[in-house]
Amino acid sequence: MLKHLKPVKFYFSKNKNFYKLIFQLTGFYPKNLKTFQVAFIHKSASNQINNSKNSNNERLEFLGDAILAAVVADFLFSYFPCKKEGFLTKLRARIVSREQLNEIALKMGLQYHIVSQNKINSTKNIYGNALEALIGAIYIDKGYKKTKKFILNKIIAHNIDLNELSRTDSDYKSQLIEWAQKNKVEIIFDDQEYENNENNGLYFTSIISVDKNILGKGKGLSKKEAQQNASKEALSKTEDFID
Repeated sequence: MLKHLKPVKFYFSKNKNFYKLIFQLTGFYPKNLKTFQVAFIHKSASNQINNSKNSNNERLEFLGDAILAAVVADFLFSYFPCKKEGFLTKLRARIVSREQLNEIALKMGLQYHIVSQNKINSTKNIYGNALEALIGAIYIDKGYKKTKKFILNKIIAHNIDLNELSRTDSDYKSQLIEWAQKNKVEIIFDDQEYENNENNGLYFTSIISVDKNILGKGKGLSKKEAQQNASKEALSKTEDFID
C-alpha cells in the first residue's frame, strides 16, 4: 500500500533545491514547478518536457513583460497622483528598461540558474529576459495579486529609487530609452575612458548603436555626461531610424 509513495518522495527529493530557490526568489513555493523551470531556459537550450514541443522562456518573457508594465503603471499612477502622462510614461520606461532589468536580475542571482548554450556574459539581456519570464511564471502559477506583490516588494522596493529617477526625468538618456522601449529596439552604449593630458585627468566617450548602426556619439568629463551628449545626438536621428 505504501509503494505509491516512493515516486512522490523521489520527485520531491530531486526538485527540493529548486523549490527552495523559487521560495528564496519569490517568498512562496510554486504549485507548478515545471512552469518555473521553463522560465530559466534560454531559447538556445530549448529542451523536451513531457514529450511536448521544444520549451524555452520566450513565451513567459512576453507575458511577464506585459504584466510588469501594467503593475508599474498602476503603481506610478497611485504614487504620483499629480503627475502628467508624459512624466509617468518616462518613469515607467526607465524602471522596465532592459538595462535596469539586467541589473536587478544580477542582484537577485538569476545568472547562476539560467540554462543556456550561449556565453551568458556576452549576452547580458538573458538576465533581464529571465526576470520577465519569472514574472510570467508567477502570474500563471499564483495569479495577478501575488505577481503584483512580488514586483512591488522584490523589484521596486529593493532596487528602484523613485526620487532619484523623478529628479532626472528630463535627461536625454531616459528619452532615448523610452523611444527604444516603444519601438522594441535594443540600444548599446559603448563607453570608454581616456587620459586627459591637458589637465592630467580623465575624459569619457560614449557611442550609441542600434542594430550595429551608430546613432550617436558624445564626450564628457564623466561617463554620465558622455552618455547624455551621445543620447542627445541619437535622439535627433531617431525619426529617420524607424520607418
